[in-house]
Amino acid sequence: MDIEIITTGNELMSGLTLDTNFRWAADRLTYLGFHLRYHTTTGDDEEAIINSFNIAEKRSKAVLVSGGLGPTPDDLTAEVASKYFGVPLELNDSALEMLERIFRERGRELLEINKKQAYLPKGSRILENFWGTAPGFQFDKGEVVFFFLPGVPKEFRSMIEEYVIPELDRKNKARKRHKAILIKTFGLRESEVAERLKGFQGTGIEIGYRSHFPEIHLRITAKAKYQAVANRLLKETKAEIVRRLDYYVFSTSGEMLEEVVGKLLRQKKMTISIAESCTGGLVAHRITNIPGSSDYFERGVVTYSNRSKEKMLRISHHLIETKGAVSAEVVECMAEGVRKLANTDLGIGISGIAGPGGGTVEKPVGTVFIGISDKSKGTFSKRFKFRGSREEVKLISSEAALDWIRKFILNDV
Repeated sequence: MDIEIITTGNELMSGLTLDTNFRWAADRLTYLGFHLRYHTTTGDDEEAIINSFNIAEKRSKAVLVSGGLGPTPDDLTAEVASKYFGVPLELNDSALEMLERIFRERGRELLEINKKQAYLPKGSRILENFWGTAPGFQFDKGEVVFFFLPGVPKEFRSMIEEYVIPELDRKNKARKRHKAILIKTFGLRESEVAERLKGFQGTGIEIGYRSHFPEIHLRITAKAKYQAVANRLLKETKAEIVRRLDYYVFSTSGEMLEEVVGKLLRQKKMTISIAESCTGGLVAHRITNIPGSSDYFERGVVTYSNRSKEKMLRISHHLIETKGAVSAEVVECMAEGVRKLANTDLGIGISGIAGPGGGTVEKPVGTVFIGISDKSKGTFSKRFKFRGSREEVKLISSEAALDWIRKFILNDV
């Protein structure tokens, strides 16, 4: 059953807005084993939208259309669908009741312009929107089913789960059972990951590579007639990939690195504090993005200037002058200083040259030192040399710090 997604909107065609709806839907549908074959994007233009419907009907059995269901004049989808299907727009009582209820619950007046959203092509099945005011609708044209969904990502995703997937499942019972996982790695280039997995591709297994700077992600999909077989294939494949990639794998379930680190800290009942310079608080930001991080994260300080390092972390002026703020000695003092200041189990210090200026022959742009201090094991540091823009150096530095924390807790270093 070939499936096609049509995303509409001038903001997509101009590049002003990223097409996150397609990316999410493609990932979700593929994960569930549906055969997504085509994707079309059009602007808010009647002729272009009709052409996309015409092409999709000829080559697909299910068409998902995103966008253009709002109340403004450039929201054309329902009107264009009416013309394409050769049926009139009519006031849908269920859609109007939904709008009236939403506006009443929000204490707002239902304006005449909003009622436009209740006019749907005759014969449509309304798809209720639980997150917004634009109802979706389903229209069957011969053997092809069209789903019309709002462009707002939260609404689009909710309606995919609530209506589209169950309907596709009902119409496509012969599809193979799929099971997929996302394996995340850090520390290897994409070519190095591929080299380590060379010659390995089990029957019924698909391995997809994606560079997600500074990580490399692997989408592992197992396909089989029966779910139990797909589950077994995936389990065996995951074990082999982890064996080959070893400690470069930090997650086999799609978790972010900061999530993995947080779980380890919680499991070990450890607390952490961080002193950052070149990363400007990015490591602390990533850690505190995880719900419940207050269980293990006590403090983060951005000691950007030399003066702040001296005053807040009690690093000697002489040490900074002789060794430089970007040095092993200074980051070790940063890590130990913040650990003692916050009275935590671990302290992290980061200092580097993010660029584009400030580098020297001895310490070129991209030079970063990371220190880690453990109250029982001592204090250590590593020197790194990263490439990229200022933002990329900051991001990969935060990643390297988190990954070292992970390995340190696991006693892999």
